[in-house]
Amino acid sequence: MLVPVVLFLGCFAAAIVAVDRWLPDLAQGRVGGLAFFTVSGLLGAAAGLVGLHIYEIVRELTLAPNERINNPDIVAVGLETMLRDVGTVVGLAAAVYLLAPPQGKPIDDAPESVQAQAV
Repeated sequence: MLVPVVLFLGCFAAAIVAVDRWLPDLAQGRVGGLAFFTVSGLLGAAAGLVGLHIYEIVRELTLAPNERINNPDIVAVGLETMLRDVGTVVGLAAAVYLLAPPQGKPIDDAPESVQAQAV
């Protein structure tokens, strides 16, 4: 039972490092930081899910006592489930990243009430 947990955490950590290194920067400030944190977490969770699904596919292939189910069927169903689960999380991460302000765009993080008092 410890193997799936360690596998998920390893994939999660590897994805966080990859996102931090290769994902283009977002705007500075609270909005950009929160968007980057959210995208990093979602992509890390997606990588962890990929690792867990691959582990489950391999486990089913090695422990399948019933020979009526062919190995290609196990792999096909496992890949379909993996793509459905991971695709949703990656799509949400892409939506958050694309809606976040890009780097270099000036952002005013102050609430509207503070802006109105400043004028």
